[in-house]
Amino acid sequence: MFTSKDHATAQMVRHPPDHAAERERFVEDLLAIMSVAEKAGQLVLLPIPEAGGDSEDAALRAEMLQGRVGGLLGSGAADQLAALQRLAVEETRLGIPLLMANVPGRGTSVTMPAPLALAATWSPQIVESAAQIVAGEARAHGMNWLMGPQVALTSDTETEELAESWGTSVHLARALAAATVRGLQFEGQDGDGVLACLRTDAPGWIERRDPDILTDKLRLVAGVLRESPPASIALGLLAQGMRDRGETADGDLSIGGPASFDGIDLAEWVAIGRAAGQEAGETPYQMLAVDSIVKAVGDGRVGMRQLDDAVRKVLGAKYDLGLFRADLRDIAPATDWSADHARTVALDTARHAIVLLRNDPALLPLDIASGEILVVGHAATDRALPTGGAEGDAANLLDGFDALGLAHSFVPGLAVRADARPAGLLDADHMAIGMACNAARRVGTVIVTLGDCERVGEAEQTLLDSLHAVNPNIVLISLGSQPLDPDARGTKLPCVLHAGQLGTMSGHALAEVLTGEFAPRGRLPLPLTEKGQAGFTLGHGLGYSDFGLGETAVELSHDRIIVSATLYNVGKREGTETVQLYVRSPGQNGAQARRLADFQRVSLLAGETRSLLFEVGGNQLGHFRSDGSFVIEAGTYEIAVGLSDDRAHVSKITVSTTLARTMERALSSEPLPALFGRLRNAG
Repeated sequence: MFTSKDHATAQMVRHPPDHAAERERFVEDLLAIMSVAEKAGQLVLLPIPEAGGDSEDAALRAEMLQGRVGGLLGSGAADQLAALQRLAVEETRLGIPLLMANVPGRGTSVTMPAPLALAATWSPQIVESAAQIVAGEARAHGMNWLMGPQVALTSDTETEELAESWGTSVHLARALAAATVRGLQFEGQDGDGVLACLRTDAPGWIERRDPDILTDKLRLVAGVLRESPPASIALGLLAQGMRDRGETADGDLSIGGPASFDGIDLAEWVAIGRAAGQEAGETPYQMLAVDSIVKAVGDGRVGMRQLDDAVRKVLGAKYDLGLFRADLRDIAPATDWSADHARTVALDTARHAIVLLRNDPALLPLDIASGEILVVGHAATDRALPTGGAEGDAANLLDGFDALGLAHSFVPGLAVRADARPAGLLDADHMAIGMACNAARRVGTVIVTLGDCERVGEAEQTLLDSLHAVNPNIVLISLGSQPLDPDARGTKLPCVLHAGQLGTMSGHALAEVLTGEFAPRGRLPLPLTEKGQAGFTLGHGLGYSDFGLGETAVELSHDRIIVSATLYNVGKREGTETVQLYVRSPGQNGAQARRLADFQRVSLLAGETRSLLFEVGGNQLGHFRSDGSFVIEAGTYEIAVGLSDDRAHVSKITVSTTLARTMERALSSEPLPALFGRLRNAG
């Protein structure tokens, strides 16, 4: 796989200098002795038989013995997968090992935060560490190919798939998707990396009714391929979007051309299947039929070169994983994976994903000496809510308080409800609210928790209004995927936290942030609206220290724009701030026209100052047209630097036609993917 010059110093997989040459020789020698059926078999992924499915298991083994299976798909017991891998290596004619593929979950020993929560960290390093845990656990269970990251942006904060989206910013999603690829494919001393697969077929894309959806996908995909190329890629719905517009000649979005992607391109599998008379399935790794492909090769509908190119990439991926070099002892899954390490990473990830939206007056961190803490709301006791339906329970907020030995009391606030919430108040609600208000009068701070809801309902609103009337020191925590910022008695609550779907360690992370053991560092990955009105913007988030940003300076160089600024920690404790850079292109108007182009997370001691430098090149300034071409327009650009979208200082600078063409030439010298053979200068 190609790598950019910036990524060359941090290879995900540590191969010896002669790896590429040996890989090519090995793959070509093997390809030369394979039959057409054996080649076609390398593109076949069959489901892993369920326990007790003797007939399915026997049928699978019969296909494997004929060399008609390249990999298995799904989940199974580790010893079952090891036995099937031994069969492939020991008893087939060529001994070609299997790929073991599955959709990546959020962890097994622990559940990591959901994608939207990961996006709230704004930290590629944190996301990469979480992905390493997922990869390590998958490898320990016998998996070596994960069909992710599956990346989707959203423009609707009320969609059911919100938790699975990566927010609204292409640049943020691109940076974190690239970090996920690095984490999944990282190969440590124990060789615990797997193959990643960049996907753009998540449901969230489908629901976006946005004219920029196609160009957003192109920008995201091209950026990930530049920064951290995955071992495989599936751009099925991206290709479908282009076909719907009549903008592709071949109907498939494969990645070819000089200096291009040489990993597994599942669009090539789909193209071979279609030529062999098989329609594309719901997933880009649908089961192909060996006999259909063999027949299509025989009558010329599928060229041998086309088949060889696709198989060559599969064999190369298996070589990169070390499957051909492993002896039978190495086929057994690792057993020394540390659950304690996974919990440590999950806790740190959850901490960084908590977003402090408001803290005025400063109720946080909690002043333990100011009086007992009252926790209100069933969400505080829910151990399933933080995992979003994933297997396993999570630590809830009360568990976190108990672990820290923090004195507190709890009241439900509202009556227990069935799955379908009634539209109005219940009689039991009035009693529960009265009990909560009586308890709130006797404490220093009231912590109200809300679960997974798109907006505050009548019962919750009555609870908030009633509590605020007797004790205004309210800390609101939204634990669902949707950030919330409701009113209470016509005014905003003084302190609001968002901690949606943080995973197994949710309660412990929340308790540490509330008590000040860890200062909040999360930032909103999408703008927040309440009752149709604009609220907090992209990138908003507070900490426990105050930061200021000095005047920015914007200058032109020969092929880029140089932006400098000074960040000050004017608070009394160490803190972390995320400085964001936004760009508005010539002729673009409206709130959505300004897009995030770069960001830096900076930690400073109290009173410390640091100078920051951003380099804005053609990648950030240019944009994709709907036909896939990438252009950099001449004209006046707005460059805004700040601590969120609405707290950014705007400067204007003019890019001449000469400079725009210079930037394009600079891009053309980089080893970028040529998307479907046309995007030579992708951004």
